[in-house]
Amino acid sequence: MVYAIIPAAGIGSRMQSSIPKQYLPLSGSTVLLHSMRAILALPQVSRLIVALNQADIWWHDTRDQLSADELQRVQICEGGAERWQSVRAALQCLTHQTTRNEWVLIHDAVRPCVRREDLLALLECCTKGAGSRSGGLLAVPVSDTLKRADGHLSVQTTVDRSQLWAACTPQMFRARDLLLALERCADKAVTVTDESSAMEFCGEKPQLIPCHKDNIKITYPEDLQLAAWILRDRQQSSTLSSGA
Repeated sequence: MVYAIIPAAGIGSRMQSSIPKQYLPLSGSTVLLHSMRAILALPQVSRLIVALNQADIWWHDTRDQLSADELQRVQICEGGAERWQSVRAALQCLTHQTTRNEWVLIHDAVRPCVRREDLLALLECCTKGAGSRSGGLLAVPVSDTLKRADGHLSVQTTVDRSQLWAACTPQMFRARDLLLALERCADKAVTVTDESSAMEFCGEKPQLIPCHKDNIKITYPEDLQLAAWILRDRQQSSTLSSGA
């Protein structure tokens, strides 16, 4: 059995918007709804837990667009000030509901364009392949030339990118293992930028699963326009394919 978590308690100040970026309109719904439906489209996922800000006043608009069948698989919990705190809260909810160390997918609320084939590749790798021990994450190889700068934006050196990957989501781990890793990082005051970094701190070596570069994270206003184009192009391609 597989569960899923979407931490959606963030504010997203870099979007320069009056509402959190996960609730911005995108192709007829919200960014969050697209991200949720990408996960809910997987029959392997029995439940999706969405961690919300205590002061969230926008969730009901997204909730109201979910079908009755989708709502049966969605649960909400109160998130935290930091992403890892929201993930921890959702994991605590999950581990109180099952005694088994189930697989759990953690997906960004603002990655609405993740492809089904990439999700299936992640599931396959973690349940049957190289990620079955330590889990895994979607990622893309770094293609840009990277520069390390000082505080004045003067280039200090060019960084070798040959073994560098940009981490994406979902990331997939055993629920109780990830919860323990997050708690250990909190105890040691270790900065956790994604779930994989918490597992790495505990000695695990998660598997990288290459994904498409259009699995973008919406951070800046121009990202929203790009996401809309990606989804529109995908829909048009699907319509042409079915018509043929």
